[in-house]
Amino acid sequence: MKTGFFLVAASVVAALWLDTTVSLKPVERSMYLMGTRAHLITYATERDKGIETLEVMSQVLDSAEHHLSTWRNDSAVSAINHHAIGVPHRVDQVLCDTLASLYEWHKTTSGTFDPAIGRLVEAWDLRGQGHLVSDTDLVQAKHLSGLQYFEFSHKTCSILRTRDVTLDAGGFGKGDALDRVTRVLPEMPWLIDLGGQITVGAPPPREVGWEVSIAHPLNRDEPWLQILLKNSSIATSAGSERDLHVAGHRVGHILDPRTGRPAAFKGSVTVQHPSSLVPDILSTALYVMGPEEGLLWAEAHGINACYLIPQASGMVEIKMTSGFKLLELQITHTPTTDRPTLGFNNHFSALQ
Repeated sequence: MKTGFFLVAASVVAALWLDTTVSLKPVERSMYLMGTRAHLITYATERDKGIETLEVMSQVLDSAEHHLSTWRNDSAVSAINHHAIGVPHRVDQVLCDTLASLYEWHKTTSGTFDPAIGRLVEAWDLRGQGHLVSDTDLVQAKHLSGLQYFEFSHKTCSILRTRDVTLDAGGFGKGDALDRVTRVLPEMPWLIDLGGQITVGAPPPREVGWEVSIAHPLNRDEPWLQILLKNSSIATSAGSERDLHVAGHRVGHILDPRTGRPAAFKGSVTVQHPSSLVPDILSTALYVMGPEEGLLWAEAHGINACYLIPQASGMVEIKMTSGFKLLELQITHTPTTDRPTLGFNNHFSALQ
């Protein structure tokens, strides 16, 4: 469940297009996947070739949605959720390897990442208008939540539900789908904004990277940090307008699996990594941990992470790991308008 806290622009100056030695031009496409909007861009010498690349990207993402999305009743993940309790269910090798990664990160993060929270998502009605959960209902939802209520074997690619627990792909589906695209594309310039998680290949022509802005944690229209991204992915988890409000109470859309309640933190956390799955998972986990615990954990595990923490004064405190500080960063408190863009500055995720 990520918010789309990225405003993306390729830093392609006008002089680039006047240079006849540069023949690569941008080709773009938008589509709707996994309950959110996706925007794809690549560069090619001819539009038809660019469209062919976009078609490959689209097909991989569409296949991933059929495989992973809990928005679809016919996906492979939904098949797990609907399978009879106590009866082993075989999955294909691709999903098997993904499940193995989920188990590993669940263990490594001490349960702050847990994809088996479908019943808690339902209880809080996070895909609807929101709902205030009573203590009794919370106990019941927690009783039916947690990866420990699945029995999984990577060796046999089988998974068994011991309770009526369900997986929610909101914390891993986009990242896994983006990794699938990375595996099939050659070394070339491309970018995908999938509901706010940005994954890129090689930089645009004559550039050292894709310029990506991380927004103010309480206002996603206001860029606060800019970084240059290449051959990697970045994801942000945050509250702000993605949170719901019910009867005067805030219902945060990111749940703490340990308590079953919305996470207390109200800022944002961004994670950058070569793998798309890792920032998808860890931006959620680090948001649940909060800045104090999360920064220590990320530093100890070599994760590039950055917290933006709103202050009562209206300013934002920036805390980042040593690895994130090594990225090419620029602090900006106002939108940059004096450079050309590729027409996809505003991409924000639906609740996932």
